Amino acid sequence: MQFNTITKRYLSTAKICIVGAGPAGFYAAQYLLKHLKDCQVDLIEKLPVPFGLVRFGVAPDHPEVKNVINTFNKTAMSPRFQFFGNVSLGRDVTLQQLRSWYHVVLLTYGADKDRQLDIPNENEKTVLSAREFVGWYNGLPGAENLQPDLSGDSITIIGQGNVAIDVARILLRPIDDLKKSDITCYALDVLASSKIKKVYLVGRRGPLQVAFTIKELREMLKLRRVSTIWKYEDFECIKEMKKKS
Repeated sequence: MQFNTITKRYLSTAKICIVGAGPAGFYAAQYLLKHLKDCQVDLIEKLPVPFGLVRFGVAPDHPEVKNVINTFNKTAMSPRFQFFGNVSLGRDVTLQQLRSWYHVVLLTYGADKDRQLDIPNENEKTVLSAREFVGWYNGLPGAENLQPDLSGDSITIIGQGNVAIDVARILLRPIDDLKKSDITCYALDVLASSKIKKVYLVGRRGPLQVAFTIKELREMLKLRRVSTIWKYEDFECIKEMKKKS
């Protein structure tokens, strides 16, 4: 008999705990409820509400990305599913306790600490992580006390992925556009008085290694009253590659 057959038969009537109610947690719950017809799934989350980065990480001017919540809501409607919010692993319950209460425990939470760059003045008040800033304008509980200093005329973002583009776009998007979005009121007030005119995106490698998608870049290029400046020398390598091909 194959091992996966034994596992499935054993888990069919199992009680399963998933720690972390973000996309990974809900997709795991969806799969388990579909394939193990008699299992019971409990989903615990340290925040009062579910959906993780879908709720608190997606840019407020991209509501269409949050449509996946509809799928998660269908999963939550199952009579074999329970959600427990405001439960923190290590504070309210230990991993050892969960392992004694459930047949299986899945850990589906992500990293909630910032990566240090080891550069001068990194710990100054004017230096923020994208995690903090994104949580602030998205209404993450506890992030409302952040006080980003936007009194200068320029800001530098280290990174060249979609999150970097999101932050740059939020900083430069006209305030009337942001009013129509899902952004928090306190963030809107601060951004309305922002003096930021220039945003520098800094990456450690060249344009061929950028991590953001074409869609995000095009949206950035179409912002009203915003012009994008490219460093010509950064694209010399592309010209050379074309010549060789």
